[in-house]
Formats: sequence, structure tokens, C-alpha cells
Amino acid sequence: MTVVLKSNTDLVVPPSVRRQAGIKAGDQLEFKASQRTIIITAIKPPTYKATRAELATIRKGEAEIARGEYVTLTEVLNGLDHPRRKSRTKTTNTIPR
Repeated sequence: MTVVLKSNTDLVVPPSVRRQAGIKAGDQLEFKASQRTIIITAIKPPTYKATRAELATIRKGEAEIARGEYVTLTEVLNGLDHPRRKSRTKTTNTIPR
């Protein structure tokens, strides 16, 4: 399909071309331009969206790394090898009479 482009109009992708490409309303598109060529690619939406709490934790971790306060993966793994005991309150043994 060929279209004559006028100087004062926007470039529009015809519906038949969008159908052939499988592009639907609401799809995110990426445009790459080089000399006399435009490549339009549909971007798949991310399959996972982080929660607010996760995003806050990520920001906190990035700030700690920027300050130089971080734990290496080896240190984390070593810490997991030696599980800590839960502390208990001391009780006295009483002998029943």
C-alpha cells in the first residue's frame, strides 16, 4: 500500500497495515528511524509489576550501595548456612510435690 504524504498532515498507519502487523489499540510501540526507513515494533508489556513496598526497598538498597553500605552475596550465603536459634526466656525448673 502506498500513500502520498502531504506537508501539513501527520503520518497515519492505515488500519489494514495495523491488522496485518497485529497492532491493537493500547499497544506500546517503539520507533527506530534511519535514513529513509522507519521501523515500528510493538513492545510486550512487562509480565511482572513491582509493588510499592518492593520499589521502596530497591530505592533503599540503591541508596545504601551509593553510601558504600552493602553486603556481598557471599556474606549473605554464609549467613544462611548458620541459622540462628530463637532466643527463649529463661524459666526455672520446679519440681512438682
